[in-house]
Amino acid sequence: MPTHHVRPESGQTDHLSDMERTDGATSIVTQPERLHHVHQPQQQSALRQAQQTYGNQHVQRLVSQAPTIRREAVKGAPTNSGPNPEQIQRETETQLGADELTTRIARCIGIWETNRGKDDPAPKESSLDTVAGVAASMATIEQATMPYAVTALKNHKSLRDKANPPLTMKELNAAEARCNAVVKLLTLVGSAAAQDTQPDDFIQNHAAAIAATGLSNDDVKTMFSAVGLKATIDAANVTVKSKKKKTADLIDAIPEAERLGLGRGSLKAYIEKPVKWGENRAAWQRKAVAAMPDNIGARIEAVAVSDTGTGLAIPVIRARVNTELAKKPVPSEVEIVKTVAQQNNPNEANYGQHV
Repeated sequence: MPTHHVRPESGQTDHLSDMERTDGATSIVTQPERLHHVHQPQQQSALRQAQQTYGNQHVQRLVSQAPTIRREAVKGAPTNSGPNPEQIQRETETQLGADELTTRIARCIGIWETNRGKDDPAPKESSLDTVAGVAASMATIEQATMPYAVTALKNHKSLRDKANPPLTMKELNAAEARCNAVVKLLTLVGSAAAQDTQPDDFIQNHAAAIAATGLSNDDVKTMFSAVGLKATIDAANVTVKSKKKKTADLIDAIPEAERLGLGRGSLKAYIEKPVKWGENRAAWQRKAVAAMPDNIGARIEAVAVSDTGTGLAIPVIRARVNTELAKKPVPSEVEIVKTVAQQNNPNEANYGQHV
């Protein structure tokens, strides 16, 4: 559930991390011919300064020798002055402008999240069933969760204005409050269930906490049942790891009524990777915001899925790219790609390298 896209450990979805990486996964740097370069005006850089001051031949020699001579001064230049070879080498490796880097990173994140091993993204919701009855993420290239979408909209007025009518900060703050209230409610339910508190008693004693989420009493009862299912899943995970039983046999042992609408494929994913249970938290948050008045949830989702599922991703990724390009020395394209991509799902190991 980011991102997200953050992921299950912090309450957001793992975004299809049950899928295995394929050798055909698209690389931004190794397959640049797939996308058209956008030429951007460049500010005065260390590379250009060196060219103007010392000539192209000196610069070419420095670039070719950079791995060995590192920070030695350009021949004929005063000691400790002028750009160093390492900085020049890095700048020659970062030739794309911010727009093009953003487009490529967004495309490849989309492929990794929604269409691994193929050539283009296929925006869709998370494939895992949840006890909330809705998918954890929206049909975007990065599989955006509701908290991720709300944050993106709060940070970018241009996105708020795309909604019909435009979303206000007051509305988004209220949506964020609901997402936070869901986290609080789930924590309260977990603690109460551990003390064998009955759902009806909990509902009577925590009316305010429930009202803050906009969810129903039946939803709260489902949360209580989900605590038991999660315990079953965790126990099954231990059994699978010990190789005492197969996952399929453990799924068969769960009564249909206790599965809470989760299909076999989703149960398998949760058992083999319990961290994916974070999908359910993100799903409750999405359901809570969808229940808000004035179609706030629907308006948020309309912006999120706009522009073929890139509505949120482009401005979010662009801001992260700008941060990397502002660094001195400028990181290489490979470094920028890894750093920016990893921020989409910081809790998935090596996410940036995969993208």
